[in-house]
Amino acid sequence: MADQLKQVRSWYGLRGEIGVNNQLWHLVRVGGIPLPHPPLINLVLRAGLPREERLRLNFLHEFGHLQTFPFAFLHAAWLIFFRRKRGTQSGTFLKRIGLGLIAHQALWELSSELYALVKAGSEYRQIYHKNPNPLAQSLFWGGMTSLAILPNLLFFRWGNMKSGSVSARW
Repeated sequence: MADQLKQVRSWYGLRGEIGVNNQLWHLVRVGGIPLPHPPLINLVLRAGLPREERLRLNFLHEFGHLQTFPFAFLHAAWLIFFRRKRGTQSGTFLKRIGLGLIAHQALWELSSELYALVKAGSEYRQIYHKNPNPLAQSLFWGGMTSLAILPNLLFFRWGNMKSGSVSARW
């Protein structure tokens, strides 16, 4: 798995290839389009794990992105639809876009890691029990949960505010 691209197929039929050869770059290819990217989340979350276990969990995480893509797409569409329906009463355009992107990416990272956790089952817990790294675990789960929830709250709060209003209703 570590030296070549592995052919995958999602539950909804999308085919792709995933390579997690090292800690520096991952390659996901969907529809022939390469999507190389640095594994920032995996780098933090898998710090201190043995190589084979790290690569296996990284692969499951990357495959989790493919598996959860329809849900990520629905979340993005919902964010866009909600904003368009609410209008643009307050907050700058770039702030709204930024908050939406942060919330969306954090939620997708969480769902991908939850996929890895469920797919690996008890092996996931055993790996982290043998190689504890509570700081990395706390940073990932706490940080991503906060980044998924807080920007959504602010994003929707702006939609409920009236221009020039001092108070806002949730």
